[in-house]
Amino acid sequence: MDNSTRNLLISLGYINLIVLLAGGWCSYLLAKITLRPIETSHKAQSRFVANASHQLRTPLAIMKAETEFALKNRKANKAELTETLESNLEEINKLAELTAMLLELSRTENKLALEDKSFNLTELISELVRERKAEARVKMNCPEHINIPLHHTATRELCAILLDNSLKHSPKNSVVKIHIIPSKQNITVNFINDGTISQQTLPHVFERFFRGNQSTKGYGLGLPLAEQLTKALGGQISVNTSKNSTIFTISLPIL
Repeated sequence: MDNSTRNLLISLGYINLIVLLAGGWCSYLLAKITLRPIETSHKAQSRFVANASHQLRTPLAIMKAETEFALKNRKANKAELTETLESNLEEINKLAELTAMLLELSRTENKLALEDKSFNLTELISELVRERKAEARVKMNCPEHINIPLHHTATRELCAILLDNSLKHSPKNSVVKIHIIPSKQNITVNFINDGTISQQTLPHVFERFFRGNQSTKGYGLGLPLAEQLTKALGGQISVNTSKNSTIFTISLPIL
């Protein structure tokens, strides 16, 4: 075999190798692009399942406890049973609204539209405090009327998560402070508690399934959902901590 033939074969070998590698790389890119919508859909479904399982626990637990108490109370009269049914119906309505919101959140790529009907944010948070029977532990510094046109259920769940987190991760006899600061374009809400977060934990508080304190009950889904809801409402969420307190701040647009 002469040199020219050998060089030709070597050149053809290199060309085939380059074509093979280029073809493989192009196939990988095309497959990745093709699978991207499926991956996005799978992630959205996974988030919905995790969020739903986390947020539906409390209403279901309330309904279960009230129903079991009514069944065990043989002396319950008609008025008491009616009250139990009315309470369960209220929780069912909340479940329906919550499920619809989570489905919308998963379908619309984390974007929730403004609602035509405004609601009073101060009253919404006050209602959350009353539901938890936490009036003695919560001090609110808020204007009496703060009407906002945001998605009601999403805003309610967002505030509920941050309120529950503040109550859970601070000393039992300490006071949780809630400040609402309105401006022309935004509403800022601060949830301040006497608990602390280590500097090592701070960057991870909004990560799914992360629990800074392994001794506390929970699945590490509350704060990640709070971040997701804040972004879906077009706002921002942040956390700051010091030796004596922790502040969760949400800023929500009202225009």
